[in-house]
Amino acid sequence: MLERLASILEAATGFFGRVAAFLVLSLVLLVATNVLLRYFFRTGSVWSQELEWHLLAPIALLGIPYALMQGYYVRVDVLYERFSERAQLWLDIVAGVVGMAAALLLLKFSIPYVDKSFVNLEGSPDPGGLPARYILKAVLPLGFLVLFIQQLAYTIRTGLRLGGVGQGEPDSPSPQT
Repeated sequence: MLERLASILEAATGFFGRVAAFLVLSLVLLVATNVLLRYFFRTGSVWSQELEWHLLAPIALLGIPYALMQGYYVRVDVLYERFSERAQLWLDIVAGVVGMAAALLLLKFSIPYVDKSFVNLEGSPDPGGLPARYILKAVLPLGFLVLFIQQLAYTIRTGLRLGGVGQGEPDSPSPQT
């Protein structure tokens, strides 16, 4: 049952990871278009330039949990490898719980920030800028929620491995040496 829950949570993370990948492609196309417009047609727009850097937030917030799911995260392997497998699993559980706590804290603090932006219908202060900046800010709590979901899935899988039920980290890359 816990294995199934972890799979469902990781499916959600995978969905948002694909959204982030689509946004990366969109950002590349947008930047290329802006460059072509600026250097060949001597034109451009404030909103499209703002959109470039506005796309970075959802890419990071939705892409980081996906990267964690794939096993692309920093760990101090020099120390980590010296521990027994059981100690490593316990350390991973502690890291997962700390990660969940951090994600929940960030989620909690982002909601009033986003709420204020929605109430004020915040837009760009620049003429010709993006009119609905509050929509972009709504990605903050979503990103932290997805991060919490992924940390929960990781902690569940690690706990199952510690109990001898699970096997290995799914989808984690093999170590590069």
